[in-house]
Amino acid sequence: MSFTLSLTRFFSVLTFGFLVCIAGAAIMEDYGIGRQWIGYFFIFVTLGAYAVIGLLSRTSDMHEYFVASRTVPSVYNGMATAADWMSAASFLGVAGTLFYSGFEALALLVGWTGGFVLIALLIAPYLRKFAFFSVGDFLATRYAGPDKGRAVRLICVLVTVSISFVYVIAQIYAVGLITSRFAGVEFGIGVFFGLAGILVCSFLGGMRAVTWTAVAQYIVMIVAMMVSVVALIGFTGKGDTERFVDGGPTSFPEYVRAQERKFFADPAEAEVRSAYLREADRYQLLIDTLPSSWAEGYEARRKNLELARYDGSTFQEIKAAERVLTSYPKDPQDAKRKWSQEKQRYLDKVRASVPHFGSIKDDSGLSNTGALLSFLAVAFTLMCGTVALPHIIMRFYTTPNASQTRWSVVFALGCILVIYLASPWLSVIAKVVVYENLVGLSYNEIPNWIAAWSRVTPGLATLQDVNQDGVVQFAEIGLSPDILVLITPEIAGMPFFLSGLIAAGGLAAALSTADGLLLAIAGSLSHDLYYRVLDPEATAQRRVTMSKIALLSAALMAAWITSLQPGNIVVLVGSAFALAASSLFVPLVAGIFWSGATRRGALWAMGTGFLSSSLCLALTNSSFMALFNLDAVQIGGLSGVASGVFTIPLSALAMVVASLLGGRKDEAPAVMRVLRLPESEGKL
Repeated sequence: MSFTLSLTRFFSVLTFGFLVCIAGAAIMEDYGIGRQWIGYFFIFVTLGAYAVIGLLSRTSDMHEYFVASRTVPSVYNGMATAADWMSAASFLGVAGTLFYSGFEALALLVGWTGGFVLIALLIAPYLRKFAFFSVGDFLATRYAGPDKGRAVRLICVLVTVSISFVYVIAQIYAVGLITSRFAGVEFGIGVFFGLAGILVCSFLGGMRAVTWTAVAQYIVMIVAMMVSVVALIGFTGKGDTERFVDGGPTSFPEYVRAQERKFFADPAEAEVRSAYLREADRYQLLIDTLPSSWAEGYEARRKNLELARYDGSTFQEIKAAERVLTSYPKDPQDAKRKWSQEKQRYLDKVRASVPHFGSIKDDSGLSNTGALLSFLAVAFTLMCGTVALPHIIMRFYTTPNASQTRWSVVFALGCILVIYLASPWLSVIAKVVVYENLVGLSYNEIPNWIAAWSRVTPGLATLQDVNQDGVVQFAEIGLSPDILVLITPEIAGMPFFLSGLIAAGGLAAALSTADGLLLAIAGSLSHDLYYRVLDPEATAQRRVTMSKIALLSAALMAAWITSLQPGNIVVLVGSAFALAASSLFVPLVAGIFWSGATRRGALWAMGTGFLSSSLCLALTNSSFMALFNLDAVQIGGLSGVASGVFTIPLSALAMVVASLLGGRKDEAPAVMRVLRLPESEGKL
């Protein structure tokens, strides 16, 4: 029996088993089994399946651990690549971002999907011609120079670890959200609980284990997404996709447009948005009058606590006054940071009310140049970042040959396309569900899911009667984009097993990407830094051991940072893409297609791109800038993610100038010859 056939039979059985589990969960709920147990069921069954695959795939062989022995068939490498790629940002965050940002968020899908086309054309088949282990291997060989590529490799290690570390924090954050809600534990505990699921897949078996668990995780993702979308359409559409507006049937999109027109013209909605603007202005006034505003607020809270202690107040009232004082900013600098965040939060609430099916045209019907440039800049940055992601590039070394590498990218693009076509549908359905089941509801009838999600971490799900009319307005709803996909079935009043199913899909997306990222960090540190620079005589066994130590250390550090709740999933992922695009895209593409690219040019390009991108991301981040008592900077009116439109050309300019001004022009003639020869002749 062929290897591919054996894999097909194994994963067919696994798919059937997962469908049986879904049916079992539905039967459990029908028989009155509690929601908590259904949450446990989905989390532990899927984690158990990944753990079994990881344990069966354990290995100490160097080639199996780092590149899965280069025997992964193209179709399964495509599925594994798609799973590594379909992070929590894609599975959970895209639909949530589309929900709030509408048309503008399509730049995420355009950029990420277009990036895979560039991979197939520019990178994948060329890198597979060499039996390398990492991105650093190719760059150090192509830009060898007098130090045999050591300087290039060291900078590549720094860039790879930085990119992957930012990216993996977003995945562990998603794992923490899901395990906290569906396993009923605190967020910090959920983070480390999910970490065990990540490590059991990657720690013992390296790339071999990550590959086969990633295939299983993609199956869980695709089944969860398709079943959920079909069920939501059927449930909300009563079997079709139509609604009634003004007595006549209409489609989901037209229904959303009609409801948006109604909400934007509603005086109650306008009153809520005005209240948010007043609150933002109030925080701005507090910031403008620092430090006296902080001192007055602190003194007032201190006096309230003293009065509570000495006027016969109850123990609960004293404790409440203590919490008010301890939660107050500790000094004027802390006050500016927190009040700036609160001001931005209220402004975001106002901007959240945008048309779902808007366009780049303004109210006069003319093209909005700023919106157009922002859309194109985000898409461009994400495309280039996709090409340069280290954990995706590593997958190109696991197939038997360059032809299968190219086909694996094609299969990956097809697998990704299925999810990305479903995400816009899911965002529209979520809006329909919110409009029909939440907007206009009395605050006396608020369902329990609000309290359940608010216990996970503050701010995930909030409802506040801003205008005190006792009725929920759309502008009063605060749902984090990170949980919108997870919470939609609960809002719709659907069976809870569907929420558990989506959670299983989101968990699979986060775990698969986290495994690949941690393996990229471990490979970079153990292979590029330890073996290639520090100890070239290290045995294969020691290299594998060092990789496991690096992987465990990176995972624990990332989990600790994630427990501090550093930020939004999509924003963190976008930052990683901007760093990758600015630092590695130019050296990779120039190294393949421009024989004049030199070692000095590569060093300048990576250094310039990494530093400029880091600076842009820091300057545009309001939370980071508040630490230095400064306001965030708008660079050309673009977000930090879109800054790649400046930093990528800057990196390219550094590459061209440095290569033309100095350095040997024949640094890697053998590499350039191999890149252009048929695969059978492509040996260094």
